[in-house]
Amino acid sequence: MVDESGIRTRFEALCPVLDERALRRFAAAEAEAAGRGGVAAVSRITGLARSTIGRGLHELRSGATCDVSRIRRQGGGRKQ
Repeated sequence: MVDESGIRTRFEALCPVLDERALRRFAAAEAEAAGRGGVAAVSRITGLARSTIGRGLHELRSGATCDVSRIRRQGGGRKQ
């Protein structure tokens, strides 16, 4: 059983101050902690796509460090 009220409370508190990468990793960490059905529950609570949470899980599991000066990958985002 997933504690949806706890996830919702933490999400509402942190959402205004997190950037895209941090939000993705937060959602992935919550889904990982929730266990089975965690991705679906976090997606339902936060409104994030399951693929976004999956991308965050991949980032967390790979343990790769990221460039702190960039939020998106090189070449990502709106074109000039």
